[in-house]
Formats: sequence, C-alpha cells, structure tokens
Amino acid sequence: MNTIECIKTRKSVRKYNTSSIEYDVLIDILKAAVCTPSGKNGQPWKFKIITEKAAIFNISDLSIYGSWMKTAAAMIVVFLDKSRSYNHLKDVQSCGAVMQTILLAAHEFGIGSCWIGEILSASEQVKKAIQCNDNSLELMGVVTLGYAEEQDVKLTKKSLDDFIL
Repeated sequence: MNTIECIKTRKSVRKYNTSSIEYDVLIDILKAAVCTPSGKNGQPWKFKIITEKAAIFNISDLSIYGSWMKTAAAMIVVFLDKSRSYNHLKDVQSCGAVMQTILLAAHEFGIGSCWIGEILSASEQVKKAIQCNDNSLELMGVVTLGYAEEQDVKLTKKSLDDFIL
C-alpha cells in the first residue's frame, strides 16, 4: 500500500476480534514510530507495550470507552519524556505525530487501531496500572490495537474546501 492510500483508508477501529498480535509486529510498528520527525530530533517519547489481558482491562476501566477497549489485543501507552523535552508544546506535538505514525504503521500491517486521548484525565491512574512511577513521563495517549471485528465501516470526510482559508 502506498502512503497516500494508507492515510486515506486508515480508520479508527473500536471492535476487535480475539486474534493476538505477534510481538515482533508490535516492535516493527514502534520501529516505524521512532522515525517520526521531532523538534531538534529530540525524539521525546517513551512507549509501554501492553499485551496482558489483565493490564488491558485495568487501563480500559479508566476510560469512558472501556467496554470496547477491552477487546484490544494490545495497547501502546505513549509518554512525553520531559527529561528530553526542549519545548513542551513542540514536544507534545511530536508525541501526537508519533501516535499518528503508530496508527498508520498498524494499518500497513492490517491491524486496526484507535487513539485514546480521553484517558488523559486519568494519567496518574494509568501510570499506576502499568507500574510506572517515573515523574519525568507525561501521558500523551493510549493506542489500542487489534484485528478488526468489522471491516466495512464507511467514513465521510468534509470537503477540502471546508478547511482552506
């Protein structure tokens, strides 16, 4: 699949089947993610891969979307490493870009994904759930991953004219 096709066909998946994801595929997704551009090439992110069902359930229980998040085969928790940050806003933007790269790389592998930002209100509970007590890490989001249960969701996007000034 070419890049433009990948971007245009990726969609958020909120229902996954019971298939697991090979750990090597998760690593390949993160290898692509670390190629994401960042200010001064600071690469200010850290990742935690979650594949254990108990941990997936614990994190899911912290979100209003928990019922469908529990169907994920894996999660990638994305942090801003403040000890490597030179400009907070730019580094937050870099973490957003790295999450987009994770979504696109997952799609390339045929894996569905969804970026969960709503969970930021439970940042400390998420860190506790994954036994992370590093105060230099700031939660940026959680990406759920799994093979889609349903494939035929049609998305409508606004016209480009709606965005051009």
